[in-house]
Amino acid sequence: MTTAAARSAAAGSLAEMSDSSRPNRRLPNPWIAVPVLIAAAVGWFVGSNVARLSCRPGGCLGEEILWGAVGALVGFAGVLTVSVLVVRSLAEWAALSGDETGEGEGPIEPPGS
Repeated sequence: MTTAAARSAAAGSLAEMSDSSRPNRRLPNPWIAVPVLIAAAVGWFVGSNVARLSCRPGGCLGEEILWGAVGALVGFAGVLTVSVLVVRSLAEWAALSGDETGEGEGPIEPPGS
């Protein structure tokens, strides 16, 4: 089988796939994405300003960019971690308490009560 024939066969099989058989892609949760992006911007601002204050005027553009990027990554990672954990714990709490659906196991009783 030639390469062109293999490509056309693969394209034909992909075209025959229905929408239901394609993998579902989730959009980013805005309750996570927006705070994370804001934290990254603030981290960039803080990191670059700390580098700017520690250098002589006009002499440290590379260090400003470097420390701005480090600040952005730290802010991004920290807020992302906390946001994901909060959203997951709220989802678990809602599932256990039967949030507005009347389903769920009800409140969790402490042991020995």
